[in-house]
Amino acid sequence: MGLTLAAVTPAAANGRESAAMTINFRQTHETDVIAGLTFGAAISHDSGATWHWYCEDAIGYGGMYDPDYAYSRTGKIFATTFSGLRASSDGCVFAPTVEGTKFASSDELGPDGALYVGMADPADSDIYRSTDDGATFGAMTMPGMLNDWWQSIAIAPSDALRVYLTGYRFVPSPVPDAGTVKEFLLFTSTTGGAAWTPMQLGAITASQSSAIEIAGISKTDPLTVYARVTLADGVVGDALYRSSDAGQTWKQILAMHDQLRAFVVRANGDLVAGTPALGTQVSHDRGGTWIPLVNPPHVNCLVENAAGEVWACTRNYGTGQVPFDGFGIMKTTDLATWTGVLRFQDILAPVDCPAGTVQKDRCETTTWCTLRSQLGITSTVIDCPAAADATAPMKTGCCETSPSSAPDALLLGLGISLLVLRPRRSR
Repeated sequence: MGLTLAAVTPAAANGRESAAMTINFRQTHETDVIAGLTFGAAISHDSGATWHWYCEDAIGYGGMYDPDYAYSRTGKIFATTFSGLRASSDGCVFAPTVEGTKFASSDELGPDGALYVGMADPADSDIYRSTDDGATFGAMTMPGMLNDWWQSIAIAPSDALRVYLTGYRFVPSPVPDAGTVKEFLLFTSTTGGAAWTPMQLGAITASQSSAIEIAGISKTDPLTVYARVTLADGVVGDALYRSSDAGQTWKQILAMHDQLRAFVVRANGDLVAGTPALGTQVSHDRGGTWIPLVNPPHVNCLVENAAGEVWACTRNYGTGQVPFDGFGIMKTTDLATWTGVLRFQDILAPVDCPAGTVQKDRCETTTWCTLRSQLGITSTVIDCPAAADATAPMKTGCCETSPSSAPDALLLGLGISLLVLRPRRSR
């Protein structure tokens, strides 16, 4: 694909670029997909042909935070929020799970359908596992201590009991009167979380500004795991590491002077690592060598489905000389030809829900028409009065950018995102 530089009608969300941040397919039924956006979420039930929108309030969060979603094989959608892990069974109401309002910082589905949840609450830092679609959770052995923050949970595709976990805690600095310093936490389990073994930091270099996440696991070897270190030098630039022995030793395989949030281990063994500004690369030898892709989109996330399609969070909007792709999500099978999947202007409507739900009473009735105007959405499924379409105020925490100020806000968001946009699952 070629670089697009023509100006379009932009919009900003929470002071950030209007963008897709995550993509989650429903387990075993991948025609259903939910995309986490900086202005809520979009859901498709036809492999991305059509999309409908949830506002942040319907899911139960707001501000510059991006939930960690999980989409189970039964069709239940889980989302981490500051008011607890929430779940929707009917596609309309995101209700608290049995874990109540305790904050969950991460969640992940295993290949057997088990749901893992990492708590990061002053009263609870356990890792929980549910085998009944979130109806009940069995308490796991706490690998750390209270006030630990769990950054990522990952389960090996080829071994449902092999779990990897990363996080951090703040401890007193060894330097007198220097406050606290961040201590990184890395664990693995061979028992589905019943017991944990520490992984070693080893050759991993990280700064006090860093986060360490499990970026991927080999599809065939549960011992081969990849970790991403953000802000490795404390200023800008991320790094990728590989371990072939379940985290006992690590080797750096890639470093970029940009975000490396976009990473996927493909079913054929290839690694794909992408950045918003400095391109995307592929490795056919587990990271030994890397080959730049020709004219890739500007990616912020990567995920592969069972059909072998690589889906990417890409740049929908741009202004002036800021490059963009014209789509918020694109996909490819060969890493050479990219096809648009979600263009924000093509979102059809809010998810249709009954009166009395937040999705109906707030997202559709109060927020949709202004969002439609800001994003340049062309759908007329819902009739928006001309005056309301252009001037209705947005609720703080969604997309509080007026049409006149959107270009400046977007340029600011784009410029910042090139340098410091991070996974928003941190405090």
